[in-house]
Amino acid sequence: MQTIRDVLSRDLDQKIEEIIKVNQADEQTVYSEITEYIATDRIKDQYRELLSAIAEAPRDPHEGVGVWISGFFGSGKSSFAKNLGYILANTEVLGHPASALFSNQLQDDRIQDDLIRALIQSINTRIPTEVIMFDVSVDLKVKQGTESLAAIMYTVLLRELGYATDYGIAELEIELEKEGKLKDCSERCQAMYDREWRLVRKGAQKFSRASAILHNMDPTTYPSPDTWDKSMQGKSFDITVGEFVERAFELCELRRPGRALVFIIDEVGQYVARSTEKIENLRALVEQFGRVSKNRLKARKAIAPVWIVVTSQEKLDEVVAALDSKRVELAKMQDRFRYRIDMSPADIREVATKRVLAKKDDTIPILQQLFRESQGVLNMALRLERTRRQSQISEEDFIQFYPIITINRWTLIPWAVAKTVF
Repeated sequence: MQTIRDVLSRDLDQKIEEIIKVNQADEQTVYSEITEYIATDRIKDQYRELLSAIAEAPRDPHEGVGVWISGFFGSGKSSFAKNLGYILANTEVLGHPASALFSNQLQDDRIQDDLIRALIQSINTRIPTEVIMFDVSVDLKVKQGTESLAAIMYTVLLRELGYATDYGIAELEIELEKEGKLKDCSERCQAMYDREWRLVRKGAQKFSRASAILHNMDPTTYPSPDTWDKSMQGKSFDITVGEFVERAFELCELRRPGRALVFIIDEVGQYVARSTEKIENLRALVEQFGRVSKNRLKARKAIAPVWIVVTSQEKLDEVVAALDSKRVELAKMQDRFRYRIDMSPADIREVATKRVLAKKDDTIPILQQLFRESQGVLNMALRLERTRRQSQISEEDFIQFYPIITINRWTLIPWAVAKTVF
């Protein structure tokens, strides 16, 4: 053993993403995030609780479909939510089903969890799921800071299902699709403009060209090339919570028949911060999705409820407590967000040491010997003065945290030494 690099089982040249982003879909990045994920016993308990609720919901419908995942910056809340999304959708990642990658990682962590794997398998088999993940701060329109969460979610839903994100064009596509004419529209667009419809619908001339295509398709209804374009001028397209919820079910039936729907929204706490209107909008969304989901399940019109999973740096009660207005009652929010998960700081210590500081098996005896030889000098050098706190370092902690020394939650990094041996 010549350097610290020789001790650690991890390749130090292998990059670790500093920030996990739910909308980062690069397969190599996602593969690394899943296969290197460390689930502590506490995190596994939280996955069991949530996956059990998702698996049981179709048989026992209820309106509490909100999940609030909290934790300070870097606590792992986005990783928890992102992994949840990938295992529910069971997306292929570099040729491997995401659920298999996650389940294998639990086994590789040497703390096998048969219940989690069984729940994942059951959900993937019985409840095929369309998962829509996004960061609300990324999809919020820059010039519309007051944009409702329903509007943001609707725009993302349209995009993920393959519709235009302009509401006017999207309404046209939805109507044509229901009438079985959308394919004809796309083919005429290609013939008239030598461009695909998915490109034309994004351009500055989208309304005039769509109007000309409609005239070409149905000159009786649209007697001139600008008939539809003129009819759209001055129209505003807003969507209410109720309309969005109904439209979400409707569009999934069109584009993802037989699949359940789950929204995973990152950094919602930052979006609703100190805004009674925004948090009321969030409450109304979850309440309406819960009510409609329950009714559709009982009528056998859906295979599962629509779940709304959000992340926040603050706990739910902290977000509500920060509001000036008392119109939003904590009890109502807690009822809507029946499942609340808080990422504990204690998990970070275990995750960091297992993921970054894990040791090669054959180096453990060497570190044990090093500790025994240096125990007296080490404890003397790191002794804390004018305090009753215990500053003795155990052999277990020395091996776990080497080459970093931790005393009473304070971390002392021997950087002058470390940088000479890496």
